[in-house]
Amino acid sequence: MSKKPSVFKRIITNLFTGFIRDKGKRRSVRHYLLSETEELRHPQLNPIQEKVEDPSITVQFVPLSEKSFVRQEGDCKLIAFYLPQFHAIDLNDRNFGKGFTEWTNVVRATPQFVGHHQPQIPFDVGFYDLSHDDVMFRQIELAKQYGLYGFCFHYYWFSGKRLLEKPIFNYLNNKSLDFPFCLCWANENWSTLWDGGDRKVIMKQELKLEDFDRFWNDIKDFFADRRYIKINNSPLLIVYRPALFEKHLFTEFVNTLRELAKKSGYDDLLILRTNFQEEGPCREWACDGTVQFPPHGLGQYIPPMSKPSFIKENSMVRFDMSSFLADSGMAAKGLSDDVYRGAFPAWDNTARKCHSGGWIFSGITPDGFAKWLEECIRWTKEHHDKDHQLVFINAWNEWGEGAHLEPDIKYGYAHLEAVKKALEESR
Repeated sequence: MSKKPSVFKRIITNLFTGFIRDKGKRRSVRHYLLSETEELRHPQLNPIQEKVEDPSITVQFVPLSEKSFVRQEGDCKLIAFYLPQFHAIDLNDRNFGKGFTEWTNVVRATPQFVGHHQPQIPFDVGFYDLSHDDVMFRQIELAKQYGLYGFCFHYYWFSGKRLLEKPIFNYLNNKSLDFPFCLCWANENWSTLWDGGDRKVIMKQELKLEDFDRFWNDIKDFFADRRYIKINNSPLLIVYRPALFEKHLFTEFVNTLRELAKKSGYDDLLILRTNFQEEGPCREWACDGTVQFPPHGLGQYIPPMSKPSFIKENSMVRFDMSSFLADSGMAAKGLSDDVYRGAFPAWDNTARKCHSGGWIFSGITPDGFAKWLEECIRWTKEHHDKDHQLVFINAWNEWGEGAHLEPDIKYGYAHLEAVKKALEESR
């Protein structure tokens, strides 16, 4: 038994999907948005019980809050990673098709099992084009309203060649975009597989001696900006994957950057790595600390619901986060004081992987995210001095990996509300 969608819903759906040029993709997204079958509304009626998301989890669309967050003296600084891939570039045009952006991945996603939240369609901010900076005003407005302190832009740099840099330079040049920011050098290979690996590479990541000065000259204008996040006159720079390079070369690179920073009038640099690939203490890599970048590092706490296969191309793996979220101190066990905590609102990269698999972390609701983030904030206040109380969120807009604070048509502003709740509850 099915229910015919209302005229209003059909009109709204047509507006949402009208931009999709491919007729097949448009039809698929439209069908998903309009579907209201008994099987989807009542998963207990569907015979594929084991593939249904937990039916006890009910999440309502959360509307825009009428009350804005008011920062207090003791609040942690929450920084959200920001993806600049929502505009077309020549390299992607050649390898993925003319006009390709991250939205291409997002709208082609389809549910892989009953109850699977795909595709994830943006609400409020919409399907934006970051080659223009107009949308950033709304993003900043929302971020401030719900308590975020700043953005950390992923910076794609390949021995002097930049990719997807236009939104970041737009931000730098538009001083009316009044919101703190910093950079994360996303130093991976650019691959058609979207995994940073060594297969199907279209832009190789390298580090050469002549890159040291070149890299500094490329980022020094960002450091000089009044909005750039600095800790005690030390600009914050995150390097996603230092262990991709030889240790002696990377440490020499970092030490060179520190020398150039001091010559430019800074006290030092605060250089952090992520926990993507930790090989030894961060000090051995000339870094000041390690940023938790989930889902990296979660494997030690959360066993997969199904055995992952790295041989089969179509290998979707699901993880159940219920036990992890129930034990608020689980992720803090054994952490050193040079760790900077991090959390995500959700994770599901099947949109990027399309029909070739993907990784899904199930069992996390906006309330669960709020509790996780609150635990991160409390730990940070106990282990870091006031100036270094930074907590990171993955991410502001990783739509292709299902990790976004930006509102969508299912949850509304629920994840932003969770950020505000975590800050207020941790006081």
